[in-house]
Amino acid sequence: MRLSLLSLHVFSRLPHLRFYSPHLRRLYRMEDRKVVVTHDEESMTVGLSFRFQHCNVDRTFNLKRSSEEGLSSVLTRISGNIQKVLDKKKKRNEDPAPVVPIDIKTHAGESVNKDMSCYECFVAQADHHFLDIGEKSYSLDVNPPIVKVLELPKNIMAGFPLHPSKLEMTNGVNEDSSFTWYKSDVKFNSIEETKSQMNKIKWVEMATGYTCFTDNDDVGRLLKVVMSPRRGERCGEDTEAIASVLVSAGPGLCPFERRHKVTKKPTGQNCLRVISYNILADQYADSEFARSNLFPSCPSYAIDVDYRKQLLIKEILGYNGDLICLQEVDEKVFMHGLQGALRKEGLEGVYAAKGGTVTEGVALFYRLTKLRLLETQRFILSKELQSSVLFAEIWKQIQCSEDLKEKVVSRFTCLQVSVLESTENPKQLVVVGVTHLYFSPEADHIRLLQAGIGLQILQQVMALYQNKYPEKEVSMLFAGDFNSTPEFDVYRLMTSQMASFDDIDWSDKENERVSGVSFSHDLELASACGCPPYTNYTKDFYGCLDYIYYQTDKFSVKQVRICSQILSIFLTCFFLFLFLHNCFTRL
Repeated sequence: MRLSLLSLHVFSRLPHLRFYSPHLRRLYRMEDRKVVVTHDEESMTVGLSFRFQHCNVDRTFNLKRSSEEGLSSVLTRISGNIQKVLDKKKKRNEDPAPVVPIDIKTHAGESVNKDMSCYECFVAQADHHFLDIGEKSYSLDVNPPIVKVLELPKNIMAGFPLHPSKLEMTNGVNEDSSFTWYKSDVKFNSIEETKSQMNKIKWVEMATGYTCFTDNDDVGRLLKVVMSPRRGERCGEDTEAIASVLVSAGPGLCPFERRHKVTKKPTGQNCLRVISYNILADQYADSEFARSNLFPSCPSYAIDVDYRKQLLIKEILGYNGDLICLQEVDEKVFMHGLQGALRKEGLEGVYAAKGGTVTEGVALFYRLTKLRLLETQRFILSKELQSSVLFAEIWKQIQCSEDLKEKVVSRFTCLQVSVLESTENPKQLVVVGVTHLYFSPEADHIRLLQAGIGLQILQQVMALYQNKYPEKEVSMLFAGDFNSTPEFDVYRLMTSQMASFDDIDWSDKENERVSGVSFSHDLELASACGCPPYTNYTKDFYGCLDYIYYQTDKFSVKQVRICSQILSIFLTCFFLFLFLHNCFTRL
């Protein structure tokens, strides 16, 4: 199998996600007269929501009642709420609005016993009941798919993929649901101008599907999306979200679009294209230090998550990758951005968060036409060190230094291990490790410890699958941000099969010094991208920190293409882009 790889590291970071309240409303279809009933087994309440139209009143009523409340009391509350609205609508000199009769009836038209509970009437026996309000009957729809949150980005650029920035749904499935995108028929100079014109806008359908693409003609237009939540054949009420910003002009030709010229075509048979990319967790950039030191020349709007997500998704999709290894992935960015956008393009993803309260981690996306996921696991390296028999002797030595022990156990670095089977040749398995090692400049000893633990875990997984499937060939890739330049021991361990704490310069950390810690392996590993001058470039540092390690007896490099990118509005950073092809063949 042939393998091509890309390794990227963007060294800016994103600010905290800030979601602005969208214009969101549920669209009750006039022909669907029903009460939406919400209830879960642990809840002691029943939610009721319905659209009421009578004379000059058109309003949605929402109630939440105790499950044990009597039906008579619930109907009285519904009647009272409706009557208040009707009375407010009447003119001052008019007589009070006539009382609208309300009742619960069976399919045979008979009134039900009012002594039953709210739960019994609206949930347990919902299929047998109708809610009559005046002359209209409402069916009871229990726990249909419901959109709870639907938001669009606060930055929408022409020429870039657009999808909901946040989506939360109950009782529904994203893949079953449908999305319809609309744009205003006229253009505006500012979002404030739309507020007085909202009722006059004519909405023009522009696309369907989770992702929508805009063009330069859309600049200045207002967009909205209407989502129809579904689960199988079950359909909920349509919900719309109107953007809080107008479509703006994009940044022009992005540098990655030039790189896309060499990845226009998907890979052929028995070939994989692999990408490793530190996409930078936005939680680390929302500080004065980050703005002043990490990306001082980058405008604030260009590091905003809604701006960067659009560029990232367009860039990643343009590489036509088969294996995409990502680091510093915010959980919210994975859930409400990458997962949906890449899934629509045939890429499924798995996410592994770091330990503790950290809300970022690593992710792996794989192309479904190429690979089938057999298993994925998340390992917190410090936990494995303390609990696994594999590392009992090493842990014993680490405890000789209380300072080192404290520093090691306080790190929540994770390793994601995924085992994938080739769909073209099921006899080929690939064990893929993705990690992001500790960053501190003085922590080369901790990074060696983490790399050694991670490598042994990968070897153990390989051995388990080789024993389980002796007729299959099991190979390994280890990708990520190793935060270590080639002159240090992490690279030496990977490429020379051995590294020891005895080789480390302890002069600046004598209190953490221990002996008797070493790692070795028998894998033939090399960096697929070699050792370029840098994959990370900031004001105070540049160097090669990112690698895709591969087995040289299973893979052979075909091509390396190196491009550099200056700090700009395109990527908000300065980073090295690496592109290469590898052959993945049985030798």
